[in-house]
Amino acid sequence: MWPVPDDLYPTQTSVEQRQTEDAIHQRAELYEDGAQPLPPLRRQEHAAFLLRILEPLSARYVAFDSNRAWLIYWISHSLDLMGLPLTGSLQARAISTLLHFQDTLNGGFGGGPGQMGHLMSTYAAVSALAIIGGPGGKPTEDDIENGQSVGVGRGGWDCIDKDKIYDWIMRLKQPDGSFLVHEQGEIDVRATYCVIVVASLLGLMTHELLEGVGNFVASCQTYEGGFSAMSYPMYTVQNNAIRPLVPVPDQPAIGEAHGGYAYCALASHAQLAFLGYQGGVAMAPLLRWATSLQGSAYEGGGFRGRTNKLVDGCYGWFCGGGLLTCIEGLTLPSVLETVAIENDDDNDSSSWDSIGEAEDDLFDRDALQRYILVVAQLSSGGLCDKPGKRPDAYHTCYNLSGLSMTQHRLRHSSAAAERAAQICGRADALQKAVFAQSLAWVSLGDSLSQHSAVRLTHPIFNVGQDHVERFMHYYYK
Repeated sequence: MWPVPDDLYPTQTSVEQRQTEDAIHQRAELYEDGAQPLPPLRRQEHAAFLLRILEPLSARYVAFDSNRAWLIYWISHSLDLMGLPLTGSLQARAISTLLHFQDTLNGGFGGGPGQMGHLMSTYAAVSALAIIGGPGGKPTEDDIENGQSVGVGRGGWDCIDKDKIYDWIMRLKQPDGSFLVHEQGEIDVRATYCVIVVASLLGLMTHELLEGVGNFVASCQTYEGGFSAMSYPMYTVQNNAIRPLVPVPDQPAIGEAHGGYAYCALASHAQLAFLGYQGGVAMAPLLRWATSLQGSAYEGGGFRGRTNKLVDGCYGWFCGGGLLTCIEGLTLPSVLETVAIENDDDNDSSSWDSIGEAEDDLFDRDALQRYILVVAQLSSGGLCDKPGKRPDAYHTCYNLSGLSMTQHRLRHSSAAAERAAQICGRADALQKAVFAQSLAWVSLGDSLSQHSAVRLTHPIFNVGQDHVERFMHYYYK
């Protein structure tokens, strides 16, 4: 084991990187090769840390005024993964607060009340409502005071204006299949991911929405194999319509391959591929790049977001559990097609069956779990980026999401998709396919770490599997 070489030419950056790597190694080496049991997940401390952010909003987070939907998502998802969900007045307040972010005039959700709709905020708000909400209208002030919401039929789901969201999304769509993040905003492949998730969860997917999207995603792939934020669009006018000047797959990618963009692009590609809409993503270079991002033993087995960068706890999801689980679902030979799914009775529509042990892994799950529990976890509460960094809601959420994928191996199963299609209430073939393919991820075995087990999250949506099923059953009738 050795640190990243500096070619005998140290710089301030390389010295700081060496110091961080040494700090990671000093923590992780005590637990390598099972030398001693991993520390437990400090659920109560993490929950207390997260709840302190909500009430009242701390000074550190006041600047997050345009990201309040994200704060609620990060916190509610983290608590849910640990089995300590928001309840009572906080749950009712969170549902009511999110619904106040909806842009009732133009569509979508903003980051706060009175703000314009933004695709990233819409993803966060819809995902958070899937986790903490339920059927019915908005909780009243009395509900908030009495600590009731979903249990009395006011979980907020009926207040989501799906029609306006769809019309707004279609206004954001560009001729090359990309999406603006908001009206008159920039193009970003993360916006594409948000559209795919929101449209899948709410039952808004149409052929018009999907046209050209797969090709745009593929055009963002860089020479390294990962994905950048966008590709360079070149347009012309033909018959009074704006059209791409060159084929979209030939648009040059702009920027460096990055883990966050790569996850959003590949998760979008995976959902599109299962629907038959994939573009020309080159899987071999992507696989080579993605598997290179897990750090060595000296780096604690964490993941970096870009080539030659330091590891970071959040990339345990974006480059590790999330990205590589999607790649595993697309590329690894699967035994799922020949295995009958058990417990298929009329009263059990769950697709999350445990049907065997995994034979293949694209990343070292034990090493990533060790990084999260030993390096990123703070005894005082919260999870962080790396030693020397303070914890925050963002890194707590994505460390825990990555931990979920270290403990649960998932594969995509056509057998599970066929069973889900049979119970879908939609007649439209595309909508039925979206419902079925979204609920077709199955678990290959039990948690790898029972003493620190976290709940199962969906590899494409990053919402608890049971919440995805409950939400989609409601919107697909």
